[in-house]
Amino acid sequence: YGNKMIIKLEPTVNVVAQTNFTDHPTYHIPDGGDEFTRLGAFAAKGCYDSFGKSGRANDQNQLAILEHRHGSVLEHMNITLFIEGITRGLSLELNRHRSFAISQRSTRYTAEEDSAIVLEPYFASLFRQNPPKFKHNLGFYTHITTKNGRTVSDSERAEHEILVHHLNIQYDAILAYERQVENLMEVNPNKLDGFDLRKWARGKARNVLPHGIETRGTWTNNIRGWRWFIESRSDRHAEPEIRSLAHVVLKELREVAPLYFNDFEVSEVVDTLPEWVTDYSKV
Repeated sequence: YGNKMIIKLEPTVNVVAQTNFTDHPTYHIPDGGDEFTRLGAFAAKGCYDSFGKSGRANDQNQLAILEHRHGSVLEHMNITLFIEGITRGLSLELNRHRSFAISQRSTRYTAEEDSAIVLEPYFASLFRQNPPKFKHNLGFYTHITTKNGRTVSDSERAEHEILVHHLNIQYDAILAYERQVENLMEVNPNKLDGFDLRKWARGKARNVLPHGIETRGTWTNNIRGWRWFIESRSDRHAEPEIRSLAHVVLKELREVAPLYFNDFEVSEVVDTLPEWVTDYSKV
């Protein structure tokens, strides 16, 4: 939408860093394998003092580690993702995973007047079907009577009205935040200026921001932590928004470390989202 209002319907995930293995000058492992499997094999062989150029290939070594549920070996390999297009509310759940290293967009230092509204999957599906109109300082509005040449049902009309109301609540909160920042900067009891004044005002006003505003940032986890995130957060009992994120994250992780994530299979599709399961639970 124009006039500063951005709507996001799904998360975006990009790998920005990953494990790099450096050969040890004395303790050797077989050639072959990517950076993850080489480091994993090195760690595993250290447990059994089975170093040497000969022996089981590194990828086979790591498949055995998964099968034997020797999960601590997987904690040596890290993957860093930059995640955007998620709600501030979702990040509260995401950050409960204790093994994450987190650097998240600050609501104190950034201009949240320009923040996007992120719609969780149910509202995102309604938005895709019938995106409402928008006008700055008026908000979202529309009244649908037909769809694809037919009269819409009462339930469709009710859902659309819920969507418009949902969007306007958040839009009004962002407008209120903007007014709060302006008013606080005018009052300015500490006689601040420039960056310090903006930071002070935003820090006071940010509590009126809705959970649905977009946040983004950098999340690093080891492979064991990422596996548990996929397993627990794609589960049908998790919230749909974090289930959607888990699905996107898994696709990205498979690109850089396939051996450690290809064992996940779809158990069932629940509310249009796949539930991913593995035979090696909690590994």
